[in-house]
Parts: sequence; C-alpha cells; structure tokens
Amino acid sequence: MMKKIAIEIFFMVIFLLHQGLLLGSTEQWKGDIEKEVQFILKEGEIPGMSLVVIYGGEVVIKSYGYADLESRKKLTEETLFQLASCSKAFTALAVAKLQKDGYLNPESKVSEFLPWFVVYYKGKKVDITISQLLHHTSGIPWNTIAKIPESNAQDALERTVKTLIGIKLHRYPGKQYEYATINYDILALIIEKVTGETFETYMQEEIFNPLGLNSTSVGIPSDSSFMAKGYKLGFFRPREYHAPIYKGNNAAGYIVSNANDMSEWLKMQMQMREVQMYDDLIKMTHQRDESVAPMGMSWYAGGWQVSISGDGVVYHEGMNPNFTSFVGFNAKKKYGVVLLANSNSNFTSHLGHNILRILDGREAFRDIMPDDHNDNSYSLVSLFLGFFILSVLVFLAYALIQIFKGKRVFEPLNPSKGKEILISLTLIALFLYGLYKLPNAMAGFTWEAALVWSPFSFFVLILLILASVAITYVVYLITLVFPDTNKHKRVLPKVLLLSALSGIANMVLILLITQALNSSIELKFLVFYFVLTLALYLVGRRFVQVSLIKLTRGLIYDLRVQLTEKIFKTSYQRFEKIDRGRVYTAYNDDLGTIGDSVNMFVMLVTNIFTAIAAFIYLATMAFWATALMVFLILSLTSLYYIVSRSTAHLFEEARDTRTVFMRLLNGMVDGFKEISLHVNKKLLYKDDVAGSANAYRQKVTLASIRYVNASLIGETVLVLILGTAAFAFPLFFPEIEVYTITGFIIVLLYLIGPVNAILASVPAIMRLRIAWNRVQDLLKEIPANCELPHEQKPRNLTRLNSIKVKNIRFRYDNEGEHQFEVGPINLEVTKGEILFIIGGNGSGKTTLSKLLTGLYEPDEGMIYIDEKEASSAELGELFSTVFNPFYLFEKLYAIDVSQKGNEIQKYLDLLDLSEKVKVREDGTFSTINLSGGQRKRLALLLCYLEDSPIYLFDEWAADQDPEYRKFFYRTLLPRMKEEGKLIIAITHDDHYFDVADHVVKMDQGKMEKYTVEDQNVAEVGLS
Repeated sequence: MMKKIAIEIFFMVIFLLHQGLLLGSTEQWKGDIEKEVQFILKEGEIPGMSLVVIYGGEVVIKSYGYADLESRKKLTEETLFQLASCSKAFTALAVAKLQKDGYLNPESKVSEFLPWFVVYYKGKKVDITISQLLHHTSGIPWNTIAKIPESNAQDALERTVKTLIGIKLHRYPGKQYEYATINYDILALIIEKVTGETFETYMQEEIFNPLGLNSTSVGIPSDSSFMAKGYKLGFFRPREYHAPIYKGNNAAGYIVSNANDMSEWLKMQMQMREVQMYDDLIKMTHQRDESVAPMGMSWYAGGWQVSISGDGVVYHEGMNPNFTSFVGFNAKKKYGVVLLANSNSNFTSHLGHNILRILDGREAFRDIMPDDHNDNSYSLVSLFLGFFILSVLVFLAYALIQIFKGKRVFEPLNPSKGKEILISLTLIALFLYGLYKLPNAMAGFTWEAALVWSPFSFFVLILLILASVAITYVVYLITLVFPDTNKHKRVLPKVLLLSALSGIANMVLILLITQALNSSIELKFLVFYFVLTLALYLVGRRFVQVSLIKLTRGLIYDLRVQLTEKIFKTSYQRFEKIDRGRVYTAYNDDLGTIGDSVNMFVMLVTNIFTAIAAFIYLATMAFWATALMVFLILSLTSLYYIVSRSTAHLFEEARDTRTVFMRLLNGMVDGFKEISLHVNKKLLYKDDVAGSANAYRQKVTLASIRYVNASLIGETVLVLILGTAAFAFPLFFPEIEVYTITGFIIVLLYLIGPVNAILASVPAIMRLRIAWNRVQDLLKEIPANCELPHEQKPRNLTRLNSIKVKNIRFRYDNEGEHQFEVGPINLEVTKGEILFIIGGNGSGKTTLSKLLTGLYEPDEGMIYIDEKEASSAELGELFSTVFNPFYLFEKLYAIDVSQKGNEIQKYLDLLDLSEKVKVREDGTFSTINLSGGQRKRLALLLCYLEDSPIYLFDEWAADQDPEYRKFFYRTLLPRMKEEGKLIIAITHDDHYFDVADHVVKMDQGKMEKYTVEDQNVAEVGLS
C-alpha cells in the first residue's frame, strides 16, 4: 500500500514539475516576443500592429499602437488591414478549389481562357500555364507591378492583365522562379472567365463565407469604420498616405482582414481547425514547386513560400504602399504567427521571422536588420538640397539688390557666353534625362509607380532636385547678363557650385563602381549613368581648375599691379623709407605663395565636397555610426587646428627671416663692389646671408615636422576609425548588418585619400594666410601720397625763365639721432645759366638736388618757377637728371624713338657711342654692358632726348677720362647754355669752375657763396 502511494506521489510530483516547466516556458516565449515586438515597433516607426501567435494550442491576439495616429484611435482585434501579398494564399486556395471541382487544370494554358493573351520570349510566342502562374515561374518580369493601372472601374482586372500583351518574358516559362505579383491577377481573371462571376463575388461566396471569415473581404472593407489608416515613411517618421486604388490587383494584394479572422485562417493552415473539404485544398497550396531551383532558402508553393532550411516553416510576406503583413507557421510543431501593420515598413517581415525563431526555441536575429535606408537617404539629401536652395535664394536676393543699386550693370550676350549657355543646357538636358530614366533604370518602374511605392521624402527630393536646377539656372542666367563688377567674385559662385557637383559626382562614381557587380540594374543604364557622372565630374573638375587658375593668376596680377600703382603713387622721399626686403619678398615669395595655392584650392574644395557626399551616403546607411565617424574626423581636424595655432608663429617668423634674407641679397647685389674690397667683409657678409637662410630653413623645417607628426597622428586616427567600423560597430550597433559595415569600410577606405588631402592642405593654407596678410599689410603701409594719371599726358616743355629757391629747409626724421638739417637755402638761377654746387661729402649737396627736383618736399620755404609757386610734381617734370649713383634702364621710356632717329644718331656720335650702342625700334638699347663713363654718357643721351628746360648733373664727369671730362665742361655745357637750358651741376672739378655763372658751396647743410679766395685756397691745396 505504501509503495503504491509512493508511486502515485512520484508521478504527481513529475506532473507538477512538468506543468511548472511548461508554465515557465510559456511565460518565457511570451516575454521574448513582447520584447521583440516593442523593439521593432520603435525601430521601424510602425504606427500600429496586430499580432496573432499560436503556440502549443494557445492562441494569443494582441494589438499595439494606433489605427489612426491623428485621432489616437487604438488598434483592436477587429481593426481591418490590407493583407498585401499575403492575399495570394487566398487566391491560390480559390484556384485549388476550381481544380478540384474540375474547372481548371494546372497545366492548362492561359491562352485557352484568354485568347488575346500573347507573350514572347526571345522574339517567339510562348504559352504560360496555370501552374506556372501559381508558382511564379511564368517568366513575367517582377517589375510588371509598375504596369498595374490605377483604377476602380469594373473592368480594372482585365485592363491590368492586358498590360502584359506582347510583353517580353525574362525567362522561358517553367524554367526559373521570378516573383511577379501580376501572375495572381491573371489567375483572378481566369477565375472570372471560368465561373462567370467577379473575382470579388467568388471569393466571398466560395472562400470567405464557407471558412467563416466574416470580416474578410476583397478590396473594400466589410465595415469601413474598422479600417486602419495606412501610413508610409517620410522624413524619419510615418505619415498618413491614401494610396491609389488598384482594383485590378485585388487578387494579389488587396484582400482585407483583421486579427480575429487571420487567427482562424492560421489555424486552418496549421490543421488545428477542420473546415471539411477545404483541408485538402489548403494542403494543396502548401505543395512547393520543386521543378525549378529554389530562390534563396525557400521554394514557392501556392501563395506560400516553403522553407528548405530544415525548420519546416511555411510563410509569406506582404507589402503594399501603406500596409504590410506576415504569416508564417510550422504545422508539425504547432506554432505560427500573423502580423498586420498599417505601415509599409520592412521591419514587419523581419519581426515575423524573428518570432518564428523564438517560437522554435532559437534566438532572434540581432546582427541583421531590414535595409530600410531609403527614407533616410532621401531625407538627408533633401535637407542638404533645401539648404542649398536657401543659399542660392540668398545669393539671388543679394544679386538683385546689387542690380537695383546699380552695382551690377547689364552686359549683352556674346559668342563666349552663348557657348557657355549651350554647354550648360546640354549638361542639364543630360542630367534631366538621367533623372527621368532613374525609376526605369533602378527598378523598371514608371514615375507613377515609383512615387507610390517610395517614401514621401522621395517625392520631395525630386521636387527639390528640379527646383535646385531651375533656381540655380535662373540665378546663373541673371548673373551672366548682370555680372559682378569684381571679375574675381563673379566666378566664385560657379566655382563653388561645380566643385560641389564634381565632388558629389566623384563619390557617385565610386559607388557605381563598387556596387556594379551586385547591381540588378541593366548594363546599359549602368554605363549611361557612369558616363554621365564621369562627364559631370570631368567637366566640373576642368571648369573649377581652369577657373581657379585664371582667378588666382588674375588675382596675383591685380595684386602686383596694385602694389606697383601704390609704389608709383608714392613720393621718392617716402619710398626711401620702405624696407626693400619687404618689397622683394612681397613680389616674389608672397605673391608666389598665393599663385601656387591654386592646385591646393582645387583639391581642397573637391575633396571637401567629396567627403560631404560620402558622409551623407554613410548617414543613410547608419546615422549614429556616421555621427560617430564625423565626431572622430572633427576631433582630428581640431588636432590640426591646435597644431596650426601652435605652429603659426613659426611660419610668421620664417616669413620675417625671409624678408631679412631678401634685404641681404639686395645689399649683396648693390654693394658687391664695396664688399669685394676686403675678404673679411666677404666672409662676414656671406655668413649673414647663410645665417638668414639657415634661420628660415630651421623655422620652416620645425613647423613642417610638427605637421608631419600631426599627419601621422591623423593617419593613425583614420586607421583607428577603420578599426572602429570593423570591430566596434558590431558591439555598439548590433542592428547594423555585416554588409552595411563592409560598405562603411569601403567608403572609409576611399575617404582616407580626400581626408588626408584636406589635412595636408592646412600648412599650405597657413602659409597662404600669412602671405596674403603680409601683402595686404604692405599695401596699407605704402603711403601713396601722389596722384598718378590714368594715361600719359604730353609734357609741357615751354622754356622757363628762372627757378628761385626761397628760405627752404629740410630735416631728416631720424628718431634718437642727431637730425641733419639743410637750409635755409636761398637761390635763383635763370635760363642760359650754369650753376655749380660744390661741397664735401655729407654737406647736403645731394639733399639739395633732391629738393630742387621735387623728390623731397621742403619742411619750410617754397620754390618758384618764373615767380610762381611750384609743387614737387611740377618741379620733376622740368628736370632731366643724371644722379650719382644713377640707374640706367634698358628702355628709353616716354621717348618716341620713331620720331627722333636722326637726333638719336647725332647725340650718339656726339657722345662717342655710335660704335658701342644702338637704339632699337622698340626703344631699347642694344646693350648697356658698358664702362661706367659710357653708361653715364647714355644717361646724358636721355637728357638730350627728353629736352627738359633744366638739366641736373651729379658728379657726371667723375667717371670720364680727362679728354672727355674736358669735352663735357668746355664743349657740352656751353652748348646746353647756348640752347637756353638751365644747368645745375654738382661737381668737384674746380679746374672748370670758370664755366659756371654761379658757384655755391654746401657746408653742413648751409649754402655759402663761392669766392675767388676759395678758389685760390683750393688751388694751393691741390698744389
């Protein structure tokens, strides 16, 4: 007895343990499914979803979210949804019933029921059977879904099928699987022909009613008040969408049902509910077609896909423009799921498969997520285009304001502008054609179908693209006929625009190349878009490079002219104070640096836009992962900025050292005679030049090494970014698919080049900024205190009577030193007189000559010409001079040699130079490589040819041999006097003082009259 009781207790414990384990197991799968549903609803932005789960005899029906987001109307078990492609299983069941009833034969030809139905394969007419339609082996292309006409007419079904008349099949019928939704519309029309009833009526009376699916209908909901509103994505969230009515596609995608009816339907599929003769028909629809190769991991049956992965699952997915569905089950293990969602999200089918895995005791997929990036792509590009259009409109407003204010003047079209317009119109036409063919190229769709099936953001994107092209072209035309007066500014908008397009095209080229192998796009379209993108890239790149070359070279020319004009507008007195080293460095180094920046700018602008396009593309694949990449890149850029700040002073110091170096070079050239006298001077000066060059080398080298260090750190960071994408993404972003990470890595590998190029341009930009600032600083510091006429004016060579100097004073402004002063000077010389100015070195002779010629302005007093006050500019026009030292130009400026040929030859003979020098027709000397004395004679030739009323000679005869010195004093000066010239000569040749009408002596800045006693003293000293 005790033994019996013990056995009973044992079995009772086993039973209780089994029930507890079962209860725990039940609660486990429910919790896992609930967690998965909540995750997918959030991730997929799905407004509402009905869920049916059958597991171990238990039926769970739950509803999530809203049937109407606006009114916040919640979903219930009775909420109606379009079943999308899950409708095909019902149509297949109807075909199976007609087969059983003897009305249809699986091998019957479509043409037996529809004689006008004619299709072709490789140019030959072929037949399609009922079985091939059921199993999607008809060869009809999948993209024929785009041919389904929008219609609610009575004959919509027949019109839909007739769109296939004469179509070219992708494959020979019965040879290969290719899903084409319109196959089931053909079946529906055959059902109508066989039964004599509409498809909708037959389904209601022969399928739904007998099966007890009281809320299920075709096309039109049984009770519209229970119908959920449909949504599709647009700009990162679901938006209500009233899809077109496709009555002709009811059989393939527009059966309407709810969770209650679909739970019953699922039971029937799983043989958990007997429905008399329909049980065998349902089994018929599960029979897969093994006469063709499977598609992926499944074979197709009648409205069902049968898995061949060993899990025994039968399933089908459905997607309409604003609804999705999923039905899947394992009849042997007695589990199944139905999902009905009022959104066109790919996440619905993903969730369905994951729930099946959970019910089968496996883990849900975490490393694979639906590729639902289209809305992200379209939205991000739309936002970018919106910003672009706003920028263009701002620029347009700016241009219109300038036109209104008269700052932009109308310029009529010319052949050059006409050519530019023709090229731009050609490119736009090709672009618009490419845009027009895009749906056909990508999916074989029409634009109507593409807009229906794509997110709202796609429609907005297309509008923005067209608006961008239109607005940009309008602005382009306006600025073409109303260009900016600044020739440099007028080209910048086009340069920026085409740089952006070129950079984007560069990125698109890479994407086309990397995706070409796995693309389903026809080769002709791939080639067309590749050539179009390549042409856009090359045309844009060439325009940018050519424009920047012209812009930069034009800018350099303008800066050189501007520097030159400011220098020539500066009086000699002020020009003397400008550091020659700064002038040389500005002209040579700084402007050269600016000129050499053109290639850097081309690459920088193109690479920036290439990187922007790449990151926009990456953001469409995985936004937060891209945000992390951008953060790392910005961190790297910040590093470069910090290095730039810390290194800027080195470039600045190097530039200052360069100025010193140029100053020393100038001294070496001008003072080589003096340096050459003593070897120690040479050595010391050489050391200064080498030291300056070495200081420049050290500072530039140190700055460059710092950038090399930063560059290496940058490359390390880029490699770490690649490592992050490869190793960290799967951990931080488990929802990102492996192929998405692979795409990330490919794009990032390509981006290493552009990003490194951008970073490498930082030191070049730094040097450019320094060069630009130094040129601008020099421009500001050049006094430009004289007016310079825009064109040459005829010289007034009227013979003057006298020049009078009255109480002029001049002081040198030397801070911290004794100020040397000249004056007061009082002096008067008339035409036909010769004035000699004598005095020792540093006595003020040269300063006086500069005052007399207007090169210096007196601090006090005035100079009069014929009793009239004369300005410095007026004085200079009256003089022809030979200073000491003097500079001999190779060209005779402001002298018309064509009119003075005989005169030139006469003076060359007079000066004994006719055998040494010729004056060419272009006004240049045949040579100036002469002795010092001969060069001074050439300078005297210029004085003769200029024929000014006053001649000033500073130690002219000092370099002449005794014979010619005598000729100058005894012959040339008297002749000049006879011609009425007023001659002023600075001289030490006391033997010829008798030639002068006046002799004055300068001593410590004061003028003294030279007397006979002075002459005698001088002679005694000489003896």
